[in-house]
Amino acid sequence: MILLRWLRRIVKTILWLAVIIVLIPVAGLGYGFLTTSSLTPLQGVTDGAPPNPLAKKVRAEIPGYQQPRQATYLAYPYWTVVYAAHDYAGFVAKDQPSGFPYWSYIGRFWQDYATMIRASSGSEFNVADHRTQVVIGIGQTVELALQWAYENTVGRITEAVAGRRTATDGYQARMANEYAGFLDRAPWYQFPYAEKRAGLFGVQPAPGDGAVRSGERKLAFGLADTVKQVYAGFVSATFAPASDPAGIHVWAKGPVGEATRDEPDTLLERDFGADGTVFVTGDGQLSEMIPRLIDKGVSFVEIGGNDEIMLTVLSPAEVAMPEGTRALFSYPLPTDPDTRRTGLTVAVRKLHVALPALIKAGARLEHVYDG
Repeated sequence: MILLRWLRRIVKTILWLAVIIVLIPVAGLGYGFLTTSSLTPLQGVTDGAPPNPLAKKVRAEIPGYQQPRQATYLAYPYWTVVYAAHDYAGFVAKDQPSGFPYWSYIGRFWQDYATMIRASSGSEFNVADHRTQVVIGIGQTVELALQWAYENTVGRITEAVAGRRTATDGYQARMANEYAGFLDRAPWYQFPYAEKRAGLFGVQPAPGDGAVRSGERKLAFGLADTVKQVYAGFVSATFAPASDPAGIHVWAKGPVGEATRDEPDTLLERDFGADGTVFVTGDGQLSEMIPRLIDKGVSFVEIGGNDEIMLTVLSPAEVAMPEGTRALFSYPLPTDPDTRRTGLTVAVRKLHVALPALIKAGARLEHVYDG
């Protein structure tokens, strides 16, 4: 009878966990759609389109040239998590983690994902793409919600007992900064959580730290790192891509050969004379490359085979949308209200005009989302 009762409790717990996991994206996207607006059409996206026969020839002769239209949008939700990690690292570098606005970042993820669904409407629906976003969103929601609950109960008590930031707080702040930087170049599930847990356990208390806060930080975050390591292994085996992307193809006009000569991992593929040149560059390099190419007189025809692309800019105030752009969202950063993040879609053939206009208006390019 005792064994049967335990089995029933285990089954009931598993069922409740399954219900919660299902309800998180349902509630999250419900909130996201209710708190975001529909989008206006992007103007000027077809202006200056290449001749149709040439466009077909490019797609037929260059393997991997065409990316799905929705790739630029569905790349963004992951970066929402990256930006939250950077903001958290900046916050805990000088403040205790109990004061971090966890729920603002949970809501922000689902708002951004809902906006990306609106922006990519009309594109072919890919279950695998959205499955990935849902997995990311569930993980982000659970992690931040649990951390909020813990830091504002046990965490606040040990903060009060310690009366100061301890050596373990300093270690956790450094690890938060390292983790945020890691996410800029690699997926979260490759982070060495077990190694960092060992480093945490090896932290020696500074004079006057006391044992309560130090012990609590080691116990709590050591357990968290263990859970993350296990979950990372599951995600890596289940959802990670089988191979790295081959790069993104860019069709551009102007002095393309000269402008890209010193760009790393960049190769010219086809030269169409007055109709432009196609080159391929490494994944994630466009954010730094595009401003340099524009400064050298390059304009763009298609990026990833598409005539629209998403980017974000940071600015001290709201910026007006230049011709050939469409605002997706704009909000002050929860941990830095004096800085705004604006996401927008840009018609690729207007990019060489729109981006300098944004910069002139006081914005700084944060990232170009190339899939």
